[in-house]
Amino acid sequence: MVYTEQDLIIPALGVMKDHHPYIVTTTQLIKELENRLHLAGRDAEIIRNRRDTYFSQKVRNLKSHNALTSRGLADYIAGARWRITDKGMLYLEKNKPVFESLKSQGFNKRQIKREIDADFSDIIIEEGAMETRTRKQRERSQKLRDVAVRELKRINNGKLRCEACDFDFERKYGERGKGFIELHHKEPVHEMEISGNQTRLGDALKKVSPLCSNCHKMIHRKREKMLSIEKLKAIIDKSN
Repeated sequence: MVYTEQDLIIPALGVMKDHHPYIVTTTQLIKELENRLHLAGRDAEIIRNRRDTYFSQKVRNLKSHNALTSRGLADYIAGARWRITDKGMLYLEKNKPVFESLKSQGFNKRQIKREIDADFSDIIIEEGAMETRTRKQRERSQKLRDVAVRELKRINNGKLRCEACDFDFERKYGERGKGFIELHHKEPVHEMEISGNQTRLGDALKKVSPLCSNCHKMIHRKREKMLSIEKLKAIIDKSN
């Protein structure tokens, strides 16, 4: 894969975020991006009569072309150093999970850029489609999960808690539980048509709730009589 300057924005912000106090030199940025992105082909070649590879020159071009500063994502400060801004932190939090998810699903660079630049509330997702080529299964949209988790963390001060019992995986299991939660579809996926259901992501987010594994299983234990979260809460309150 040959990288463009646009491809480097999210990884570069990620490097800055991982450095305290969110500052890296251009030399550090080049070295860490080379390690993280596993260069191959033309990117790894040395430019004729230069010390830079084609890749390191692209990293330097982030400054000369103002790819980060013009958008307010990072500041370029004395000593050839980069510092991520608050806007850059928000941009990274919003887009990195989606970027990684789409990349792992085989989306090409142009498709990933289009998805990241889009307004998520207007994205069409597929839920409940049945696949019969190898086995019957219901597809959950990875994109829906990524954005839902991000939004849940945003409105709950970075925490992911069960809506029914308030269980927090990170609080219980530490680093191993960080970022983990199950998403409950308030409209049962198994009741959707075999062809699946199309809905805008903004609307879909209103149809899912965060649950711990136990509460999620209790809600779905009787397929013909799925509990509402409110009824499950009442059961929990009564047992306490």
